[in-house]
Amino acid sequence: MFFVGVLLVVAAEIASFVAVAEQIGFLWAFAILLVMSALGPFIVRRVGFGVLAQTRERLGRGEMPTRELLDGLLVLIGGVMICVPGFVGDALGLLLMVEPVRRLVIRVAGNRLTRRIQNLRPGRWRVIDVDSRPLRHDVPLPPGRSRQPPSPGDGAGG
Repeated sequence: MFFVGVLLVVAAEIASFVAVAEQIGFLWAFAILLVMSALGPFIVRRVGFGVLAQTRERLGRGEMPTRELLDGLLVLIGGVMICVPGFVGDALGLLLMVEPVRRLVIRVAGNRLTRRIQNLRPGRWRVIDVDSRPLRHDVPLPPGRSRQPPSPGDGAGG
């Protein structure tokens, strides 16, 4: 599935480049890709410092900066998308640099994750409680334990 997704992204990037090159010319399209890839780190740095300042502010108030950490993750993903040449990736990466768009992505992803967690059936998982003992005799045992093999009635084993 991942391989198919990568192939679709590459096909979209090639198709978008061909479409832009037909409109403005190959050299101009290529120049735009180079400029966007070169400017990407500067854009990410500027937005990232803003997210970092918000994180420090929340930490200074003694709060957990969960939203800022998610913002930082989205800025990183957007930065990678901008730095890799391609019009589709550049457009999506630039969208992730806009704070309202990041908030929307976080809210949608959070709602989706919440639904998936609520749909997990607790009876589907089984907890197996085991008791472990060291195999080597030179390893000290915890207090109150002996090196006797378990008896069939003590709950250990099969």
